[in-house]
Amino acid sequence: MNNQNKLRSAIVAIACGITSTGVLAQASVSNVSVDPYGQINYGVMVTDSAAGTKTYTADNDNSASRAGVRLSGDVADTGLTVGAHVELEYQVNPSNAVSEDERTISGEFAERHLNVYVAGAFGKASVGQGDGAANGNIERDLSGTAVISYANPGLMGGGLSFVEKSNPADTVRFGAAMSDQDFESRYTRVRYDLPSVGPLKVALSQGTKNDDQDVTEIGARFDGDLGGKVSAAVGYSSRDVGGAADRVDTLGGSVSWLHDSGFNVTGAYSTVSDDDAANPDSDFFLVKLGYKTGRHAMDIHMMEASDRVAEGDSAQTIGLGYVYTPVKYFSAYAGYNNNSLDRNAGDYENVDTLFVGALLKF
Repeated sequence: MNNQNKLRSAIVAIACGITSTGVLAQASVSNVSVDPYGQINYGVMVTDSAAGTKTYTADNDNSASRAGVRLSGDVADTGLTVGAHVELEYQVNPSNAVSEDERTISGEFAERHLNVYVAGAFGKASVGQGDGAANGNIERDLSGTAVISYANPGLMGGGLSFVEKSNPADTVRFGAAMSDQDFESRYTRVRYDLPSVGPLKVALSQGTKNDDQDVTEIGARFDGDLGGKVSAAVGYSSRDVGGAADRVDTLGGSVSWLHDSGFNVTGAYSTVSDDDAANPDSDFFLVKLGYKTGRHAMDIHMMEASDRVAEGDSAQTIGLGYVYTPVKYFSAYAGYNNNSLDRNAGDYENVDTLFVGALLKF
């Protein structure tokens, strides 16, 4: 049995244990649902940097290989639904981690979700490892190309380095210089999703990450119609890091609009700041133009992140992507990014990435 099948079998076993011995097994719970799922997302990444041209077989970290299960059941005579979400990731050669010096990286399990929840007319309350309230709010995208042209280009080749042309010892890791700064991702938290108001959804979360750093987040999303489909989001997060920085605050949002013709446009912006005067605020923005027709989706995009490693830095990504989805559970895709770094002192070699791969969902 391969590793992905072992992972899926393990999660299903956990789900069966929960449903047979836990709250979902009680007689007062009906409409019990156990929904296992997973995906494998691999491809070939060809890179060109100061180290020359190299080829990697990599797991696409834009949407990493994973398996999970969602469980839910209705509690009789209460109007409440209780449930749980378990999801584990397993990657061999993650596309954001492989580098010129480490082209193969052994796979390991990483938790993504392990939480329980209760939902009703009051909204939804969940506790455990999972998404913060603002996670993904810089990454709203209706283009159909997110699997290859994601809002965070550092997930594709982020382990590679910009190298100063006259001083090869002077290097800057691409993934450090470029990020969409999408809030605090997943961590152990208490999260509350308020009842939806039409197309508007608001969520709050409080938790800890990196051992002892307190995190607070608020996020809002809107999905509706405005001359076409619209998906928009904003968010704010604050993480207590201590020291001179004190707290790291992130503010930003994104909006994507898809016309009935298939033309679409997406934009995003984020800014990160703290109290350390020696640490400059960093900004990110994205502009993406796309077109969808039938089973095909394509885009061109430009992104810039400034001041992430040093004040005056500007990392830029310009690229394009194409996705073919003949059936809803399979996509084949290809994309190219030209990544560059401008710094007040120094002239750095570009990092170019070409990725061709396939995503299979099950």
